[in-house]
Amino acid sequence: MKTRDQIYHRDGEKLLRFLTTYHALKYEQVMKMFGNQDSIRSLITSLNKQGRIYYDKGSGLLCDSPEAAKNPDRGTIAAFWVLLDFEKPILFHTSGDFPVKLHFFSEDEEYEILYVPPEQEILVDHVMKSLPRQEVLRLVVLEDIAQAAKLSIEGVLAFCVVDEDGVVSYYGRR
Repeated sequence: MKTRDQIYHRDGEKLLRFLTTYHALKYEQVMKMFGNQDSIRSLITSLNKQGRIYYDKGSGLLCDSPEAAKNPDRGTIAAFWVLLDFEKPILFHTSGDFPVKLHFFSEDEEYEILYVPPEQEILVDHVMKSLPRQEVLRLVVLEDIAQAAKLSIEGVLAFCVVDEDGVVSYYGRR
């Protein structure tokens, strides 16, 4: 059993870091990251009452501010579902810059999760070709698997489609 200090300091710091890094995550994502503990539910309630986080019950979003709930980044939320679905232990993760939504390390490997909005395939391809090639494995989140045929990104481990319930489907694993 965790002590009150562990819950409100260690877990609280971790939760605040997640929300300030990603700005908006689904409540279910946060619960899955922390192991669906009652203590985390209490922590969320407490931090929300204190005004340190914002919980939009209608959309199911936990945010670092009410503004983040008004325009959540769908790509970041989808990328976080992919991170949560990853089978190997995650050592570290953080947000990225367009088109990379998330960077993470697992064991001895570095990964990126990219998000490609519909009708932005050419732009994302161009951006990725303009960046120096790195030894990183890529997971590419799409709205529709048909988008994959329009992309030529190097180092793609798999293409992913995330449904509204956070279920991740993988295609074209290499």
